[in-house]
Amino acid sequence: MKDIKCPLCGNPLKLSTIENKGKLHFYACYKCNYQLRMSPHKDFALEYAKIFIFKFPPIMRVNVGDKLRYFGLTDDVVTVIGKDMETCKMRIKYPEGDTYIITPDDVCEWPWELEEKGGAEQ
Repeated sequence: MKDIKCPLCGNPLKLSTIENKGKLHFYACYKCNYQLRMSPHKDFALEYAKIFIFKFPPIMRVNVGDKLRYFGLTDDVVTVIGKDMETCKMRIKYPEGDTYIITPDDVCEWPWELEEKGGAEQ
C-alpha cells in the first residue's frame, strides 16, 4: 500500500509520534478523530494500521481515482469515478471514456491487489 487512507472519509492516515518514556508511533485520522494502536517502532505502527483497514469491506477501502480490474476485462484497468455506499455500487470509467456501474462482486482485482503485483500506479 503506497498511501494508507481512512476507510471512513478517504483522507490519508498520518503517522504521529509522542514522547512517553520513549517515542511511540501511531497512525491517526484527524478528520474522523481516531488513532490506531501505538508502537515504539514505525514499522509496527504501519502494520497495525494495515490490519485495521483490512477489516473493512472493500467498498469502504476503494476511493475515487483508484484503479481496478473487473470481470469481463482482459488487460484493461478501469478508474473508479464514484461510489455509493448505500447501494454498494461503483461508477467506473474505461480508458476509452465509457462509464459503467458495477458492484463489488464484479471486481476481480482491487487497487491494493494491483499494487502488490505492480500492475497499476495509484
